[in-house]
Amino acid sequence: MSVLFAIDQPQGPARDLSARSRVALGDRLFRDFPDEPGRRSPAFKRAAARLGVSAQVGRECVALANWLSAPMRDLVFGPVSISYSVLREAAFDYSRSGMPGHQRWDALRTMIDSALAAKRTRITAAEYRKAIGGRPIPNQADAMSPETIVRQLARPDVWSLVVDHIASTPANRRDVLLRLSE
Repeated sequence: MSVLFAIDQPQGPARDLSARSRVALGDRLFRDFPDEPGRRSPAFKRAAARLGVSAQVGRECVALANWLSAPMRDLVFGPVSISYSVLREAAFDYSRSGMPGHQRWDALRTMIDSALAAKRTRITAAEYRKAIGGRPIPNQADAMSPETIVRQLARPDVWSLVVDHIASTPANRRDVLLRLSE
């Protein structure tokens, strides 16, 4: 194990990290690199790589961890599941809602309270973007109409991926057959 870094083994690809894991990763990197110049250094890039993320993802995790106060963390890591995409929208406004940060946080808190009252267990990024007036993300399935999705199947590359996915496991084949029999 390195003297500089507490963790030398990659923690897995960034896409597999939960929101809580990303915040913990941000906390760890912030502890070792508390200032912005340090987070632009080659040492930061190496530390992020050891944790299984790129330097850019590492910087984003640090920024998110710094944005989330202890009371905010208690709320977002509570009984209602909040994805990393939702937290990223709340913290950084990637969907360009134009809403100030404190209002985006208030909107999320209101959505969490409503979800708890309705006994819902999660808030999706699409729901949150809609609530704050952000633009839909183009590759997001619910940003496309069903007709648009069906038209995508005419593309040979898409059709090939769909068929490969269906054929890849018995469970996938069974799911398709069950849906066809409905």
